[in-house]
Amino acid sequence: MNRFLLDRRYWLVPLTIWSAIVLASLAWNLFVIQRQVLALSTNQGREVFQMMDAMRLWNARHGGVYAKLTEETPANPYLDVPNRDVETRDGMRLTLLNPAYMTRQVTNTVRELTGVQVHMTSLKPINPDNQADPWETAALQDFENGAGERAELIEAQGQSLARFMAPLVTRAACLDCHAKQGYKVGDIRGGISVTLDTAPFVEPVRQQKRNSILVHLVGWLLVAALTLFALSRSRAQVLSLGRARDEQEALVELRTAELRREVAERRQAEIRLRLLMDASGNGVFGLAANGECTFINPLALRLLGLEKADVLLGQPILDLITPAAARGQGLHEALRLGQRLHSDDCVFQRADGTSFNVEIRLDPIDGAEPAGAVVNFADITERKAIEASIWHQANYDALTGLANRRLLTHRLEQMIIDARRSREFIALLFVDLDGFKAVNDTYGHEAGDAVLQESALRLQASIRDSDMAARLAGDEFLIVLRHLASQEHAGAVAAKLVNALAQPHRFGDHELRVSASIGIGIYPDDANSAGELIKNADLAMYRAKEAGKHTYRYYAGGRYGESWLPAT
Repeated sequence: MNRFLLDRRYWLVPLTIWSAIVLASLAWNLFVIQRQVLALSTNQGREVFQMMDAMRLWNARHGGVYAKLTEETPANPYLDVPNRDVETRDGMRLTLLNPAYMTRQVTNTVRELTGVQVHMTSLKPINPDNQADPWETAALQDFENGAGERAELIEAQGQSLARFMAPLVTRAACLDCHAKQGYKVGDIRGGISVTLDTAPFVEPVRQQKRNSILVHLVGWLLVAALTLFALSRSRAQVLSLGRARDEQEALVELRTAELRREVAERRQAEIRLRLLMDASGNGVFGLAANGECTFINPLALRLLGLEKADVLLGQPILDLITPAAARGQGLHEALRLGQRLHSDDCVFQRADGTSFNVEIRLDPIDGAEPAGAVVNFADITERKAIEASIWHQANYDALTGLANRRLLTHRLEQMIIDARRSREFIALLFVDLDGFKAVNDTYGHEAGDAVLQESALRLQASIRDSDMAARLAGDEFLIVLRHLASQEHAGAVAAKLVNALAQPHRFGDHELRVSASIGIGIYPDDANSAGELIKNADLAMYRAKEAGKHTYRYYAGGRYGESWLPAT
């Protein structure tokens, strides 16, 4: 470590690692930002398609509409129906516009006003103008194979374009024109493609990229400066305080641990940000002052497991989507008082009765009196599961499933506070397996892991539910005993554990044997803090080993007895 601090060339190592992390993070952020262009253009293309599809459905349900016969709107030669062309009493000539003809007329107007190209097409077109290009043909074939909508960014004639296409599904109202082609309700009879210029989306994305680069650059400079400062300070201390070498190494390790923790926290933040950026939107619904639903968007319906908004419109939606056990989430109170509310601890209920975690934001509608509110929510079930998994990994041993030292120390401190209040005893048993190294060396790590797992099970089975077992490290375990009738009770439990751990272990065709040496520390006789109690129990454990192993010893104020000895 001293060589690392004194030779500045080694300082390039943490800087290189940090640079690689920042570059990887920047690359990922730029990739996510670039995907926004496709997401934004896809949403716009989808809205155009939905507008066209709704217009076509309205036309089909009304049997078409008549329009004045003009050069811009001539008779449709591909429409073979009675009364296609009619004349009013005052001599005005009219022609029938079916959904397809009306769509073509509207797409021309859309292109004229917005530049957006909309094309209705089919693999079996009646009108040659509806012939699909290669990209549309591939999409239509995918639709017939069960695929949904299709979106893609393409380059054409030096211009960046976004193409979106969704299928046209045959409805009952469509059969008047399309039944003779062999279509049935539910068949894919074609699709509508939307072609957009991505230029309006590029500049905001370009600004986001610049901001991301700036943030990563500033972050790299700050952490690099902190790293160089820490290394320089450590180097000066090594040169001036050679006798404090061990303390300096501990300080460097602490600094390194802090940097790793910061990197881990940054990665977790990036994961949450990525999940947010990947989401296409949130569920939104409106509330009247009396709690009735005034509107709800399609994503909210999908998250709630519903298909039609009529089920909720005009109904007390908060009562319908909030489980009875979660009525105290504050939504009703915020609506009544006209207050804003933001929470990620709420629970909603789907139509099938299942619940899911949501993050909600309730914003009241401004007015002299509470006039209602708008609720924005997102499903965060996956995020909650990740947080629970991270907490479990940080507090439990992966091999044995027991609590680790961090969790045990935290809970032991709380147990000591409770015991101090109720004037009770707490015993800490420091357990070390004798002969474990020989098992590992002779039969391999798999055998050693099996012994550790079985030992953990025996420890758990030998204590009460109110007690606690943890794995400290290697072949060392800690047992916390609460609500003791006397200090001698700890020795009885220790003897029980010694006997349980001495029973043979089966590993394949082998019979493995280990024993246990146990040190006992008593609160408040031997220590007043978790750290001091662990240290004294550790000392007593070594006395048990010196006494021949396969036994236990009390710390007993440093007198190390086979039984508890009161303070003199």
